[in-house]
Amino acid sequence: MSFATVAAVAAPFVMGGISKIMNNKKARQMNNDIQAAQGVINNILDSRADVYDASGKIRDMKDDVDQLKSLVKNPYANLGVATQAAEMQAEETDIALASTLDAMRSGGMGAGGATALAQAAAKSKQGISANIEQQEAKNEALRAQGEQQANQQLMALENQKINLEGQAISAEERAAAGEDARVQAQLDRAYGESDFLRSRQMGIEDAGDAAMMAGISGSVSVLGSVAANGGFNSK
Repeated sequence: MSFATVAAVAAPFVMGGISKIMNNKKARQMNNDIQAAQGVINNILDSRADVYDASGKIRDMKDDVDQLKSLVKNPYANLGVATQAAEMQAEETDIALASTLDAMRSGGMGAGGATALAQAAAKSKQGISANIEQQEAKNEALRAQGEQQANQQLMALENQKINLEGQAISAEERAAAGEDARVQAQLDRAYGESDFLRSRQMGIEDAGDAAMMAGISGSVSVLGSVAANGGFNSK
């Protein structure tokens, strides 16, 4: 095989090898750019403020509402009837009646006057009884009113708990949303730059491999052509 033949066979392989070496060198030189891009990403991630989740504190406020609910009472639940004054009045009426009857008997007054006096005393006691009944009716109305007011207060506090839970859920959703839009945009750009550089590096490496394979294929093709034309015959 002549030198010219050897050169022809080796040339594609050599050129492919040179192209691969150059591309590999370019790919290695890009490592610094890739590391710098990753450094930008790391700086953004490290400098992010912690996402504030207020849901825990909001839910703690629900415990305060429960404590308030335990304090809600019907102020009229245990109203009593003021019977002591009525009892004293009835006793005074009986004493007055007895004294008057004694005086009437001493004065020789007839039975008719005593009867009238007794009727007046009975009527007075009926008035005392009516007063007690009025107090009881009034107390019952106040108890019902107090119960209604207490139920309204409990319902308002329960609605407040529901609202607090809604606020807590909203706080959790905001925390789950995570990043500030500006920070997220910076991250997106940094990741995009890093991905672009890595993709470009891989493209350069792939091009070197393709050039090497093309060189090998070219050398094999030339070698086959030489063999087909009897180029291996020495003269």
